[in-house]
Amino acid sequence: MACFTPAFGTLLLLLIAAIAAAHDVAPDAITPLLAVDAERSGDLPEFQPGGHGKFFVTGWDDAAKRASWPITIAAPADYAGRVLVRRTSGGPLVVEASAGGMTVSAVLGADATGWQRLPLDGLLPLGPDIRELTLRLRPAKAGEAFAADVHAVELVQPAIRDALHARALALRTDTAWLRRARYGVMVHWTSESMPLAGPPQPYPEAVAAFDTEAFAEAMAQTGAGFVVFTTSHARMFFPAPLAALDAVLPGRTASRDLVADLAAALGRRGIKLMLYFHQGSGSDPEWLRLSGFDEPDSRRFYATWQAMIREAGTRYGERLAGWWFDDGAVAAYPRNPPWKDLTRAAKAGCPERLVCFNRWELASPTEFQDFDAGEGCLDPRGSGGLLTRGGDGRYPSGPQAGLQATACLMAQAAWVHDRRDAPFHPPRWNAAEVAEMLRAFTAHGNVPIFNLEIGQQGELSPDAIEMLHRAGRAAGD
Repeated sequence: MACFTPAFGTLLLLLIAAIAAAHDVAPDAITPLLAVDAERSGDLPEFQPGGHGKFFVTGWDDAAKRASWPITIAAPADYAGRVLVRRTSGGPLVVEASAGGMTVSAVLGADATGWQRLPLDGLLPLGPDIRELTLRLRPAKAGEAFAADVHAVELVQPAIRDALHARALALRTDTAWLRRARYGVMVHWTSESMPLAGPPQPYPEAVAAFDTEAFAEAMAQTGAGFVVFTTSHARMFFPAPLAALDAVLPGRTASRDLVADLAAALGRRGIKLMLYFHQGSGSDPEWLRLSGFDEPDSRRFYATWQAMIREAGTRYGERLAGWWFDDGAVAAYPRNPPWKDLTRAAKAGCPERLVCFNRWELASPTEFQDFDAGEGCLDPRGSGGLLTRGGDGRYPSGPQAGLQATACLMAQAAWVHDRRDAPFHPPRWNAAEVAEMLRAFTAHGNVPIFNLEIGQQGELSPDAIEMLHRAGRAAGD
């Protein structure tokens, strides 16, 4: 047994802690360095800290501020850098990343709006002797005021970047049917859904009692071409048998296969079914603990994730038209999952199935998806106003380049009807307003998805159904 002095022991513990905190830069993948994980100026606060997801640092308004990450490099190689950044005020902004005495930079132009994935000019030669990367921002015009938010720095070898891009494109699916559908309806029917009156049922009983024919008929009345039905949301549940979930957390599934029954009822009316799936949140600590969500190494968690998604997709085959995965940017992206493997699992049983990973308002977390979730995007021209009239609805440039545009919108005041003995909120718009929206969205190839509040017994607002019915008919004239 080695013998060492207390001082040496303290130094050794500090060294071990420093190594443990270092970010391993992968030689065969894109490595994101999250701004919230950086050593940074004390007045670079984190947006919404403390949750299950990681957001960004905000209020970067001084060229003296910085963010630094300890890094480890297995073998010498040249790395390209990209910065996920949003300018909130001021003119052109110089973004610089430095490591080992070398600096690469780029200018974020004054015309760039919203979050950008900014490629830095040049390459950084990194090797085992390089232990830190530092990010700085400054105005292109010295002394000019500015403000910005930063999500991450991405490091990747150029050949790996190009190979991943090619593989992502090879997995893409034609989204023409989505555009032909014109618009869809999303419902957050979850373990937290409440009936309009009376006590809620246990989840398995609510699944058993759900009237799929009445629901499908209501969806047909809206004129929607597809439905996005929520499975897991705040807590991990699935409205059907799912062995992969039962193996981790028994009691969260149902004996009735509500998904299959929904697909059949909707299919008889010419409506496609997609599923919303949330990987887990702080509202469900038992799932986070047992699934491995909270572990620093995410491999066990994403192996479980893939097993569940693959099992469901294989069972439903062509009856399941798509997956709408939430928290792609704030929960999945920080864990740097194997995106290609996740998308392949999501397409199990139907290679033409559509996939998206919701970015919220951030930049797209991965190219391994088919469409952009567009949460809250009210502009028919899409995020950044990049879509043109008469186009195919795919982003021509920007951080969502190549993805089909959609816009996921709350048609009422809440995503989930989780209030006991309370009525639905009224629709946010009238039929004429929605008809005008639909005409503009269709002209740009953008596909809106209207979230309607739904009660635990499958209740829907007659006013909301009528609004979409009238709007769809008027927009189709």
